[in-house]
Amino acid sequence: MKCARANRFCWGTLVLLFSSVFFVGCGGGYSSGGGGGGGGGNPPAVPTGLAAKPGNLQVALTWTASAGATTYNVGRSTTSGGPYTNIGASTTTTDTDTSVTNGTTYYYVVSAANSYGASGNSNQVSATPAAPVTNVSAKVDLMANRHAISPYVYGGAFPADAAHITDSGTTVVRWGGNGASTYNWQLGTTNADNDYYFEDFTFCGLGGFATNTPCADSDSAQFIKDVKTAGGNPLMTMVMLPWVAQGPETPGAGGNLHWTFSVSQDAACSSKTDPFNSDAAIALKSDCATPFVASQAQINRAYFPLLDGPPQGGDPVNSVYRNQWAAALATAFGNNTPHFYDMDNEIDIWGGTHFDVHSNPSGFDELRDTYITEARKLKTWDPQAIRLGPVSCCWWFYWNGENGNDRPAHGNIDFLPWWLNEVYWRDQIDGIQSLDAFDIHAYPEAPDDIATEDTAHQRASSIRVFRTWWDPAYVSESSSVNQIYATSIQPQRTISFRIPRMKALLNTIYPLGGRKFAITEWSTGFADHTSVNPPVFDFSTAISDAMGYGIVGQQGVYLATRWTAPDPRAPAYQALKLYRNYDGNHSSFGNLSVHASHNADPSLFATFAALNTGSGNLTLMVVNGDPVNAAQVSFGLNNFTPSSFVAYTLSQSNPTSITPSASQPWSSTQTFAPYSITLLVVSGTATPPASEWELNPADIMAPAGGTAVLLPQLTSGSTNVTLTSAAFDNFAGTTACSGTITLTNAVVAAAQPGTITLNAGNTPGFCHYTVTAADGTSKGGWLIVGNPPAALTNNSPSSGTAGTQVTLSVTLNPGNSVGTPGCPSPPCGPPFAAGASVLFTVDAGILSGGTYGNTTKQIATVNASGVASITLTLPASSGALVNVIAEGPYGLGHPTVTFTETAQ
Repeated sequence: MKCARANRFCWGTLVLLFSSVFFVGCGGGYSSGGGGGGGGGNPPAVPTGLAAKPGNLQVALTWTASAGATTYNVGRSTTSGGPYTNIGASTTTTDTDTSVTNGTTYYYVVSAANSYGASGNSNQVSATPAAPVTNVSAKVDLMANRHAISPYVYGGAFPADAAHITDSGTTVVRWGGNGASTYNWQLGTTNADNDYYFEDFTFCGLGGFATNTPCADSDSAQFIKDVKTAGGNPLMTMVMLPWVAQGPETPGAGGNLHWTFSVSQDAACSSKTDPFNSDAAIALKSDCATPFVASQAQINRAYFPLLDGPPQGGDPVNSVYRNQWAAALATAFGNNTPHFYDMDNEIDIWGGTHFDVHSNPSGFDELRDTYITEARKLKTWDPQAIRLGPVSCCWWFYWNGENGNDRPAHGNIDFLPWWLNEVYWRDQIDGIQSLDAFDIHAYPEAPDDIATEDTAHQRASSIRVFRTWWDPAYVSESSSVNQIYATSIQPQRTISFRIPRMKALLNTIYPLGGRKFAITEWSTGFADHTSVNPPVFDFSTAISDAMGYGIVGQQGVYLATRWTAPDPRAPAYQALKLYRNYDGNHSSFGNLSVHASHNADPSLFATFAALNTGSGNLTLMVVNGDPVNAAQVSFGLNNFTPSSFVAYTLSQSNPTSITPSASQPWSSTQTFAPYSITLLVVSGTATPPASEWELNPADIMAPAGGTAVLLPQLTSGSTNVTLTSAAFDNFAGTTACSGTITLTNAVVAAAQPGTITLNAGNTPGFCHYTVTAADGTSKGGWLIVGNPPAALTNNSPSSGTAGTQVTLSVTLNPGNSVGTPGCPSPPCGPPFAAGASVLFTVDAGILSGGTYGNTTKQIATVNASGVASITLTLPASSGALVNVIAEGPYGLGHPTVTFTETAQ
């Protein structure tokens, strides 16, 4: 048997033996009185052959049996020679010590005992338990997948204070969240809305609820100044809802009533009220079942109107103006800081988070029109504004919006592709740009049973779910993603593949001439318990954060901000510092991402590599999320000659500080402890290519059987790059695609981009490809193959009398370009095309009669028969030709038909 070390002591046995008393303890025999004699019996001999075998969090002991022994007592010490602590008793010749810590050396002895007494101690043995080693092969190639890491991916919201912005090296500090949607810039207040009893409070730009620090910077302009002084870049939120909070509440029925639903005023449900303000209720009437729809009187006591401005006669009293606010923010930003603006927050769920002032679900048309209006006006108020939109909430709403009836009414096209398409076409018509970066919130979805999982499983899930960002083979464990009816047009709908998928949508529909995809909320931390006092910060969150920061840099994200900024007390704060201030001197992870791959389980292990173009150092971030196994990693470094390195380690055994090693010669094989994050700063020599280039874009979408065109370009240098090969390949469990790639123009020059034509196969899915150049560089990217495209058929006459009007008409047949919600994949029937948009463009004559447009570009809406019509006034000159292009929605494969009208 073994002593139950964790929950009881082995107290020993009193043995009365004639006139002598013996105390037999767990760790050996101690005599009092006449020694061990008398009665004709003897204690057993000293055990021999003691051996110790270390394992993971255990030491296994074996020894040779002693004649006459009935039990064996085990003693342990952390010092050679003792003193020994009694830790167990066994009736056999084995014992396993499980109350050990990996990496600590333990010393053991064993004694034998029977009813006559105990022997002396055996020989001493020692053992150092350690986790088993997992062998990993990692490859780093400095000539593959080279691209700049945006400095704006190391962001967060609501950091503790300005000093911790500086210390952590946080590059973007977001003023955001639900509270930002009702912020009153004149009073520094917000309404908490459905998050907390619809009450008005002071807004905290720094500190407050997210950290154990005082609320600061309720003034938005002061927030910008403080963030800039601390070394960060502010990301503000421009309110697009029409209401902002009044002054902070004074609680109780006799207070200022700055909350929407009141028990005393409205007969609101009194059993569901703010514990600190019994008059402020949730949006239920006194029966606690019937929901309120807020009246104008209720809105008026908690909110002031927010108008664009400038102020004019007839405006409601106490109105607040966006133009004045934007001017104040622009002044605070100044000329040496990017003027980042989120265009509100999670606009696709306004009807849930802000349903007192937005009682109806957000609609497709509303979200398009509100964004375009306010984004364009913001650019006139602050010409340096960089506008991020639509700041979408989450997976279901990416595709459906909040109003479940809207997608079928808009050609059954998913919301985000529809929104990008509509904003792009209107911008093309008006000759203006309304979108500067495509922004979503991207929380990796947790397994459905995360709340009931034990801590070990919550920790594992926190790390594993980041595969939803990049892994084309990782089927989501969340039913919010893993369902056949979430999206009607996206391939592999149960696999999130969020970053390449979203980048491909942006690059295909609204190309912004660079990597302009943003994630302004992300985090996991499933095993954290931050609502208790003091909060519990689990080390698994540091592991998952290290993966998150690495992925956004590796995947070419433009801007990313964690929700919220990590608490300075948490291990996750140190994970950020490993990227941004690992040595206390503000040294950071490299700024040029290069290829890094490995053969380990991606749910547990990750490597990220980047070159610091200033110092020439190669930085390798090694994340071992296995809580049990150490990882022995063999590095293959291509196109880099290493000389020495320093390791900076954050581990579960020392979770709140980064431990540096001494500088040492480079070793290609190194071991990384379980549950550790290690940054290797490797000195050496790299030979850069003569010119840097990019695929432009790397990720793009095409319908099954369709094509996509890349225009590779130089990003630095002037030496031409000659492309030598391009092919689809296997990647992370995917199979090679059936399509082909053509190097249409293989020379990439400073004044002329190259041309690569991707020909998609006929099966929807994710296709990885690699392009190689003569200088040894290579780039990889993704072709997202969608459903087969819709068809667009011309119904228009070929001619008409000069100077008269003719009707241009096309028929949109969606075919299998979209699926019917609820149908299995592949789509099980053509959906209705009604509500889809068609863009007509002419090079002569005058267009009119559409739903939006000018004389040369008009948008028409498809009717119940699939027909979209527009009016063309032909030129007055007989014989004049009008070339017409009609384009169907990008979400349906962007079908296009061209034809000519002749004026007779």
